Amino acid sequence: MSGFSESATVQRAIVEQLAVLGWTYIPGKDLARAVDEVFVEADLSSALVRLNPLISTQPSRMDEVLPKLRAVALSAVNDGVVAANERMTTWLRGHQTLKFAGTDDYVPVRLLDLELPTANRLVVSDEVTFGTPGSSRRFDIVLWANGFPLVIGETKTPVDRDKSWLNGASDIHNMYEVEAPSFFTANVLSFATEGREFHYGAVGQPAEHWLMWGATADPWDLSGGERVMRSVDLLLTPIQVLSILRDFVLFDRPKIGGRAILQKLIPRYPQVEGVEAICGRVMDPTRTQGLIWHHQGTGKTLLMAFAAMRLLNEPAIGGPTVVIVLDRIDLVEQTVRQFQTAGLPRMRVAGTRNTLRQMLAEDQRGIIVTTIFRFENAGFLNDRENIIVLVDEAHRTQEGRLGDDMRVALPRAQFFGFTGTPISDAERNTFRLFGDPSDSSWVLNRYSIERSISDGSSVPIHVETRLVDFHISKAALDEAFAAMADEEGLSDEERELLADRAAPARTIVRNPDRIQKVCADIVGHYLAKVAPLGLKAQVVAYDRELCVAYYDEITRQLAERGQADQVQAAVVMTVGTTKDEPTSWRERFELSREQEAAIKARFRDPADALRFLIVTAKLLTGFDAEPEGVIYLDKPLRLHTLFQAICRTNRRWTNPLTGQEKHYGLIVDYVGLGNQIARSLRDADPERGGRRPVDVDGLAEEFVASIEQALERFGGIERTDASFAALMAAQERIPLGESRAAFARDFLQVQGLWEFLDPSPVTNAHRGDYRWLAQVYESVQPAGTSNALLWHRLGAKTLELVHGHITEIRVIGTGLDEVIVDAGTIEAIRQLTLPDPEVARIEDRTMSVGEALNTIEANIRRRLESSRNHPVYVALSERLERLRNRQLSQASASMEFLREILYLAQQVTAVERADDEGNLDAVSILPDPNVGALTQIFREYAPPDVPVIIENVVTDIDTIVRQIRFTGWAQTQNGDRTVRREVRLTLKKYGLPSAGELFDRAYAYIRENY
Repeated sequence: MSGFSESATVQRAIVEQLAVLGWTYIPGKDLARAVDEVFVEADLSSALVRLNPLISTQPSRMDEVLPKLRAVALSAVNDGVVAANERMTTWLRGHQTLKFAGTDDYVPVRLLDLELPTANRLVVSDEVTFGTPGSSRRFDIVLWANGFPLVIGETKTPVDRDKSWLNGASDIHNMYEVEAPSFFTANVLSFATEGREFHYGAVGQPAEHWLMWGATADPWDLSGGERVMRSVDLLLTPIQVLSILRDFVLFDRPKIGGRAILQKLIPRYPQVEGVEAICGRVMDPTRTQGLIWHHQGTGKTLLMAFAAMRLLNEPAIGGPTVVIVLDRIDLVEQTVRQFQTAGLPRMRVAGTRNTLRQMLAEDQRGIIVTTIFRFENAGFLNDRENIIVLVDEAHRTQEGRLGDDMRVALPRAQFFGFTGTPISDAERNTFRLFGDPSDSSWVLNRYSIERSISDGSSVPIHVETRLVDFHISKAALDEAFAAMADEEGLSDEERELLADRAAPARTIVRNPDRIQKVCADIVGHYLAKVAPLGLKAQVVAYDRELCVAYYDEITRQLAERGQADQVQAAVVMTVGTTKDEPTSWRERFELSREQEAAIKARFRDPADALRFLIVTAKLLTGFDAEPEGVIYLDKPLRLHTLFQAICRTNRRWTNPLTGQEKHYGLIVDYVGLGNQIARSLRDADPERGGRRPVDVDGLAEEFVASIEQALERFGGIERTDASFAALMAAQERIPLGESRAAFARDFLQVQGLWEFLDPSPVTNAHRGDYRWLAQVYESVQPAGTSNALLWHRLGAKTLELVHGHITEIRVIGTGLDEVIVDAGTIEAIRQLTLPDPEVARIEDRTMSVGEALNTIEANIRRRLESSRNHPVYVALSERLERLRNRQLSQASASMEFLREILYLAQQVTAVERADDEGNLDAVSILPDPNVGALTQIFREYAPPDVPVIIENVVTDIDTIVRQIRFTGWAQTQNGDRTVRREVRLTLKKYGLPSAGELFDRAYAYIRENY
């Protein structure tokens, strides 16, 4: 009986569906081509005659075209596949001209009918061979249009857990494009699938960058075979493939490591949807505007580029003028750079009001890039109907007088707003300004944050709370304050005024000791956790004075650590705005536009040593730098400004120098913005309201671990008991001193995560425990200390006074600096036979993790040698190596780690005993601690009313995860998503809940241990 083969399952299903979509099926072996030919030249020749009148009247002129096309295909070998693809794209779009022999003029050569896709010869083939004998490749699926191989697909079997779409995509990128580049010169896109996921990419695009196709009308979590076939139906129709070729292919030349690298850009499905929605609205005479709301970091600038190209290519619009309106000059520079490298035609920049007026008054067609400020008092400029205005960051300066001036200047234009953070408050309403009431919720096209993260278009954002702990000596401060007031002869009214006008926040953040401690924490955190990934950082300081202070201190600490050459910092802030600012600021930090652009370019370059950008207001919005992985936030921000700031880190990126993929963006919060972050994530639409969903799996796991750590000290106390005696019992567990301070730190960590996550399933499940902890915390926190400070007249004195009485400043993280093995583990290690000399010297002191692992390793190594690498000792050695590679980040994880060390020590003891007794070969299978730990989790958290054999569930999960995991899987979006999905499917198979505490605990363990 035959099994489920690749060709009989996924491949056949897709080929059959493609035939339904309009492609004619011809087996690869039956194509009218030799295996070493790129094109089906019979179809190509027929198209040349059909689409080109000069060739139709004299078919021999084909001989002037075919050699040139063959030469483009051959050029891929020497010039690279992307460069050859760029040349062939010009041909396929009909932009290449020739002067045929015997004629006087250059004329465009048409190879495809891009206006009527069904008029082309459309073929789908399977098992297509290309190459020479002994050096050929076989492609699973090829889509041909007039003999050109436009799409190549690689399928993998759906029943082999070791194979996935990523294997297929890697085959195409790493093998086929390298060994058979000529076959990819006409390629629009490639795809790969194993029946569970479908991903597509452009030539030259690494497999891990390939994205998913879909539709914003579908459920955002649509997955499995249904999503695969939906992607085929949406992406691989003849109309869509040829539309992408005509309107959605651009070529970029970003600088990486100081060298321009040619890249092909193809769209994401929300960009295509947004562009088509705009084009449809432009051709609707009854409506004149629309709002495009796409999540931050998902390519709105590229969407505008695609929209401009689509509008210029649409004959029905009749030669439009597309005006790109921005609200900052640096955004103009950034957008123009992206548009220019993408090769958009007929683009001009209106850098002054007069230039803009001249361009519009002269009725220029094509693309005009300008700022909203160029429309100030412009008056009437042009009333042509086919002027389309695309407004970026539509939530900011487009309302009020400038927006009115723009509409007066272009009274019959159509306006489209692009935003990731629409505003709806008492003063501004992005929905009403750009939206149409007939659109759903006033939005023409929406690409939400949860859909973006699910698709892999952006990365999740994690928030790490850092508590800056300081103590104010109340008695000393009060005494000094009274003395100062007496010295100054202040009246009671003046003293009261001082209390009312206190400015503790500004005073505290400027404390020199705090600055030193925060900068030390930033530098240490960055060098340990961020720099190894090749990512860069922004530091958001309270004000410009703190920008300077942080720059000086960070630079000093980097030099002290010997990192001054490898890790550098720069300040980007406005200088020269106030009379009392130090003159040195202008000398040190004033930047021309060109200098600021150079700093931003350095920051975007992963090879450049500029790693820190220190800002207070600039570059918080509208600044895109894909290598940015962390923001150190030490300034209170609110609502859409906060949301845009934290989204600076969510750009998807893989380091081109190392291949390291950015798994998530990180916000390190020094000011306690949990509540404000939660508010910034609320939906701006006042009619719907509510929280904007986010991917918070990582934060949910951190919350669970944090609340469990906070509760550990109260073991045995009944938390449902609301009596005074129960409260007193809880307080006895946290006496004054370090114990109570540690509890406060733990609770504040829990509180910050709660503010970010609630409401959510994980907070709902822990609501009672959190309320209990909060009540305990409230009952023991000290009374507020008076911070009444004299600022109006004696700012310098007061500053010195308060700084003199703020002591013991510490920045406290959430992890463990050191893990100690307890006495029980030391006792187990002592029981090992042939004790290591190091162990003999251990008395009753604690042993570090390194010492414990070294001791176990020494015994295993000794036994490996004496047993001639017996498989049992090899297995123990591999398990030890996995323990060494573990990362400790949470108290609960560290306890599990210690238990595994103890378990391993016990196993080594048992194996050595069997070895000494001559029974080593009888030790055939060692119990796997992972299976044991998962079994314990399932017994604790599985619903009691679900009759399942837990050992069967655990065995299935262990087997599946071992099959689909790969090295570093937890650090990649695809690996993380794949393992999550398979665990959920296994839970569903046994009738267990696929979301909630059981899944959270099991997945947290798997992510840490597999």
